[in-house]
Amino acid sequence: MGQRSRHLGQSGLLGLGLCIALAACVLPGAGGKALSRQKVLGGAVTMVAPQGYCVEPASLLERDDTALVLMGRCSGESVRSPAVLTAIVGTSGSGAGIDLAHGGPELARYFRSSAGRQALSRRGKAADVTVHQVLGIPEAFLLHLTDRGPGRQAPTQPDSWRAVLPLAGRLVTLTVTGPAESPMSPEQGRALIESFVAATVEAQAG
Repeated sequence: MGQRSRHLGQSGLLGLGLCIALAACVLPGAGGKALSRQKVLGGAVTMVAPQGYCVEPASLLERDDTALVLMGRCSGESVRSPAVLTAIVGTSGSGAGIDLAHGGPELARYFRSSAGRQALSRRGKAADVTVHQVLGIPEAFLLHLTDRGPGRQAPTQPDSWRAVLPLAGRLVTLTVTGPAESPMSPEQGRALIESFVAATVEAQAG
């Protein structure tokens, strides 16, 4: 798990850091026009927001063959829950060796271990993280966790759902969390992360 754990840890820390920096959970898209998808890394991967959520183009960060995109509830949307969504795409080849069909037990043991919780922590402290649930779905490996490390700067709640999946040979990490003043329930978070995964996987197939 050594190389893989480094990818997972770097992705998680970067994504959560930028989520916290994003003060608004309602995004209008570029020029007030809602955008549902964003191609990254020269079109290697297309990130797609679930229905009712929009990409914030100004958040796109590409560096060292990695990419990060932030999404939030679309302006004018009242049915969907407010949320901050993060999509992080790892380097070419970083998704190699991730076996969703048979590697679930190994990934579950890793993320429940001290090293795994340290990789999930915003500040790299295993004790900050409680992993509530780890499970596999056909397209991804899902984690429900709480990070209660000190120095949190709301607006996001400490609970989040994360999905890990390989796309186009790259490790992709998707994260869903709610605003601190209107937190999402575990059931809402799981439904949204599954929709996020489905939309992203479908986009690559198209």
